Amino acid sequence: MALKKTDCGLAILLLAFCAFAAWRTTLVPSSGAGSQAGPDFLPWIAIIGIALLSVGLLIRGVRTPVQVSEKSSAESSKISYATVVLVLFIILMTAYAISFERIGYLPSTLATFVIGMLLLRERRPLQFLLVPAVIVACVYFGFTHLLDVYLP
Repeated sequence: MALKKTDCGLAILLLAFCAFAAWRTTLVPSSGAGSQAGPDFLPWIAIIGIALLSVGLLIRGVRTPVQVSEKSSAESSKISYATVVLVLFIILMTAYAISFERIGYLPSTLATFVIGMLLLRERRPLQFLLVPAVIVACVYFGFTHLLDVYLP
């Protein structure tokens, strides 16, 4: 049985990311607040969630047989839109990480959110302008007013 290459490759890439993120999260100083969640709580939740979903994707890739088709070698060597979007998302997330502290949470997150939705072929202006604004505003309000954590 052949492996579904895209699922397995993406799962392995995500698991490698989780390993890197886990290593970096161990370097976050703890607050020493006892039973209160410290600054490393949310990263660990995200790491565990991504790792579990990645394992599920890997299992799906191993269990799903590849459909063999008789494509020409020219057709099989084409780069798919999904591959291009994945590479562009990696570039977008890198740019977001670099710009986050320099220009602030609100403008960098809004721009990243809108560009990401456009990469995923969202073309309704109300969707790719209103949804990011509402979600970013809710997250900002939740952190600043409910948790007293001020974002840059």
